[in-house]
Amino acid sequence: MASSSSAVAVTRDEFNAFHKCDRALFRRFVVRLRRDINQSLQVMSFLLYLEKSGLVSNLIVNFNSLPDFFINTVADEVVMCLSCLSYENFSMFVANFGKKIIPLITRMTGEYLTLAVIHQNRESILLDMKKHLTSICYPAFEDICVQAEKEKVIEDMKHLGFSKAVHKAGSSSQFLSEQQATTRTSKVGVFSEDEQAREDDRTVFLTFSRGYPLSEAEVHAYFTRRFGEIIEAIIMPGGEGNEQALYAKMVLHSAAMIPEIVSDGIERNKYTINGKHVWARKYIPRSSINNNLAPSYGVAL
Repeated sequence: MASSSSAVAVTRDEFNAFHKCDRALFRRFVVRLRRDINQSLQVMSFLLYLEKSGLVSNLIVNFNSLPDFFINTVADEVVMCLSCLSYENFSMFVANFGKKIIPLITRMTGEYLTLAVIHQNRESILLDMKKHLTSICYPAFEDICVQAEKEKVIEDMKHLGFSKAVHKAGSSSQFLSEQQATTRTSKVGVFSEDEQAREDDRTVFLTFSRGYPLSEAEVHAYFTRRFGEIIEAIIMPGGEGNEQALYAKMVLHSAAMIPEIVSDGIERNKYTINGKHVWARKYIPRSSINNNLAPSYGVAL
């Protein structure tokens, strides 16, 4: 009798539990050591490459038992490796950085890996890193990234003397939303039609699944990790009472980034943020549909 196979659904909790050690190390990087989130994602993808390629066995598990100063030093060496990988020409890297060494990584790999060897294997390493970023780092670390982003915002606000305002708002995301809304509301009436049209041209319309609420901070953190500092503003109207927002407008700094987020020829692109589905499409103002110049969020109300 022919056997049939079916995909086994893995829950978010099961996925996170499977990557418990990876998550613990990443959390140390971005929460305890306060390292840059985007950079730490790349550092983790490089460490996963070292482990899964067989160069260093049980690397992540062993790292979790080592002191912070050691893993911080290794992370700094990985950052140097990332800089090396960013150059197509190794001589240009040496010209800009000098003859750098990565002693801990070289020792961990049995004196095999040096910056020169890493650059010689540049294409295959980058390919593996991209695979680990997509299949492990992005989905397994999303909630940790959001936590680290919120803590960073609160800390920054405290340094700027906004601690009372942050506390009163109840959360960093709520506080930022209120400040953003105030700023944008104050501009109403000063935008010309041409200026508004230019903003519409660089706006992505996002829709969310009912029953799976997402905060503005989660959306901002996710798209910033995926595409860099591309977001000018996120406009997420609140529902009545405790009702969740079902859509949002994401205004980008440049319309050139629209094709990166919304593929040509595809009506909607699907993203998953903290296990919740988000659909993205090019924003189409109502005025383009029915010549009504009244403000619109791109949905029929």
